[in-house]
Amino acid sequence: MTAATTPDQIWVESRRRLIPGTVIGSIIEWYDIAVYGQAAALVFGTLFFPSFSKTAGVVAAFATFGVGYFARPVGAMIFGHIGDRYGRRFSLVCTLLLMGVATVVIGLLPTYASIGVLAPVLLVICRLLQGLGVGAEYVGAVTMVAEFAPVKRRGFFASLPASGVFIGIGLAATVSAAVAALPEEQLMSWGWRVPFLFSIVVVAIGLLIRLRVPESPVFTELKEARARTRVPALALIKAMPRRLLLVMVANGVLAFNIYVVQTYSLSYIAGKGVAKSVALIAVLVGCAVGAVVIPLLGTLSDRSGRRPVYIAVSAFCALVAFPFFWLLDTRSTALILLAFALALGGCLAMFGSQAAYYSELFPAEFRFSGFALGREIPGAVLAGPAPVISVGLVSLGGGSPTLLAVAMIIVAVAGLVAVVALPETRGIDLAPIVDPDAKPTTPRTSAPTAAPDSRPIGTF
Repeated sequence: MTAATTPDQIWVESRRRLIPGTVIGSIIEWYDIAVYGQAAALVFGTLFFPSFSKTAGVVAAFATFGVGYFARPVGAMIFGHIGDRYGRRFSLVCTLLLMGVATVVIGLLPTYASIGVLAPVLLVICRLLQGLGVGAEYVGAVTMVAEFAPVKRRGFFASLPASGVFIGIGLAATVSAAVAALPEEQLMSWGWRVPFLFSIVVVAIGLLIRLRVPESPVFTELKEARARTRVPALALIKAMPRRLLLVMVANGVLAFNIYVVQTYSLSYIAGKGVAKSVALIAVLVGCAVGAVVIPLLGTLSDRSGRRPVYIAVSAFCALVAFPFFWLLDTRSTALILLAFALALGGCLAMFGSQAAYYSELFPAEFRFSGFALGREIPGAVLAGPAPVISVGLVSLGGGSPTLLAVAMIIVAVAGLVAVVALPETRGIDLAPIVDPDAKPTTPRTSAPTAAPDSRPIGTF
């Protein structure tokens, strides 16, 4: 092997295109999610469900938000299959285009006042298409970076696409806050469309960058060795069902708690008379905190291990649930900003250790599919319905968020227990093991660790 083809040299040559190319996809993904969630909380009930009562309209709008999450596991299977069979890069280009186009079309939709019941039907269709693309976007980006990055800094570099999460949410909050400041008539007539139409600019930039991103060296090795599985998702379920289930439970905080904070809480404080702009600025503050903390936790996971960091953040998410609502109930702008800094910035910081951890928990042959399904199945069960569940629990509590805070604690503790049952993975080799008994022909960073079911990571 010449110096020009060593893993370190490949990383140096690819990093300048790879990092921006993967981060931009996360920005678009979470911009789309956040813009839709904010619009569902603030305007969609009136625009698309005007014949409902105010509360029922908000519930219906949140239900359309949840529909996209039922499509995400399907997207995870489709694009996870494409990523494991035909290439990580090709899958990422497909998801980027699908998400972006669906979001722009939402901004062009006529409302209920123009075409009646067909308006919410078209909204749901667009949301389903959005969900299909989102189902594998972030996973593909992280997988690409993890498979390129030096093993000793994998946690840090794999966390960088997650920083796009906060940039995307923050960008959405900024644009939404700007249009929310418009007079009510202008907001409802054309202002709400601006955040969706703005997506076309971000998608165009993202596509130009992503088309220049090289293919993952791990997938290239899989392809050359003819080691790809025919149906990666099926191979995954047969090989390590327990691990997949534990990953799903571990992802509960990001599948439920975050959407309570990011989406439902906007409606919650609006009902207390807090200005819409304050709520959106609070989201922006939380994103700024998360953007700083994520790479720090990624670096910490490189030094201390993935599990300790993940466990600590899960515990923090449980502890912050009640204080979050106590701070919101004060109606104080400063304390609301603090609430979002703790709950949104703190809980989303879990991405810092999750990125490398989930990539390392699954072997190369079905890594994309395993990571995607592990994230998106709990998303369909918890994330999509989270705003509706929140409305129900608060109503059941007579307007008190106590039951909702308890639910957030239960989800966080369950995730913590699941991570305790998973192995530590820091330092393992992500390259495919085509023949475990043969000496590798390329340098490996370290030996694979043993999986709970006695299979080495990277084998069936």
